[in-house]
This record gives sequence, structure tokens and C-alpha cells, in this order.
Amino acid sequence: MPPSTHPVIDALFARRSANARMLTGPAPDDAQLRLIVEAASRAPDHGRIVPFRFLALADAARGRLADLLGAATREMMPDAPEEEIQRAREKAHQGPCLVGVLARIDAGHPKIPASDQWLAVGCALENLVLAVQALGFAAAIRSGRFLETKAFREGFGLGPNEHFVSIVAIGTTKDWPPAKPKPALDTVFGTWNG
Repeated sequence: MPPSTHPVIDALFARRSANARMLTGPAPDDAQLRLIVEAASRAPDHGRIVPFRFLALADAARGRLADLLGAATREMMPDAPEEEIQRAREKAHQGPCLVGVLARIDAGHPKIPASDQWLAVGCALENLVLAVQALGFAAAIRSGRFLETKAFREGFGLGPNEHFVSIVAIGTTKDWPPAKPKPALDTVFGTWNG
């Protein structure tokens, strides 16, 4: 990490993903979770169309979430062994706090291209993760094809332009996974000279 004395730069370089299976309490309380989501909603948003929303997944709904995760796995892999279904179901119980990140993409918007809307969703997700870590908690992002299955879409009553982007598990961790390598600056930055 380069030397810095700026807290925002330091937070960006310190950001890490936790392992959802290792998350325990404490988790954010209601006021902290509202603050996290409010910070997430400050993402850059071309046209101010707010193409994102967040769902706190209630503890009482974890059994239903496990059912949806199992059904989504069966939908994607009809011949999946029961152990695979159980592993998928267990994700509903990993992490003391679960937040869903959803996108509402208007592909036919007359001014704002879908790519700009997806960028806003990605920025909102990053803001959420940074806010979680700024408050001393850890986050693990779960995403994948299972979120676009018929089982998941119907289970959450998603409209045709809505996408369940990720489930973010939030809590406390003492055991971080090994840091993943980051790209060298010269592989992602250059100069265009016309």
C-alpha cells in the first residue's frame, strides 16, 4: 500500500472481502445499517434515475431464502447431488446480517444507456462495502447466475427490468482470507496521445 495520510485513500487501499462463512456478530444495528445504505445510495448516478435498491433480508426469512437458493441450484443443475443443494442452502445462514443489492435497468431509457445504469449499481455496491468497513465491520459479496434463475426472480417478485445483483453478508471477522493480488498500475493505466 502506498504511503498516504488521507483517510479515503487509506480506506480504498484497505478494502478487503471477508469470507461469509467466517462472519460472526456483532453486525450493524438498525441505525448503522441505515447509515451504510444511505452512504451506498450516494453513488454517481447519471440522470439521477436511481437504478439500484437494497433489501435487508430478515432473519425470519432465512429459511425461505435457503429454499430459494436450493431451488435456484436445482434449476441450474438438475442433476446436482444433494450435498451441492445443501451447500447452496447454507449460504442463507452465513453472516449475521444479509443485504440484497438489486438493479432496476431501463434498457430503453431515451438518454441514459444501460451501461451507465449498471455503473451506478456497481458504484452503489462499492460504496456499501466501503461504508461497512469504515464502521469496523466486514463484508462478503455473493453473486452469480443463481440470482437470475426463475426460482430467485419469482421468489423475490422481480419485475422484467429488475436484477438481483448480489447478497452481501455483513458482520465481524477475525480471520480474513489471504489478500488477493491486485493489478500493477502499469497494466491498468496509460496515456492516450491522440
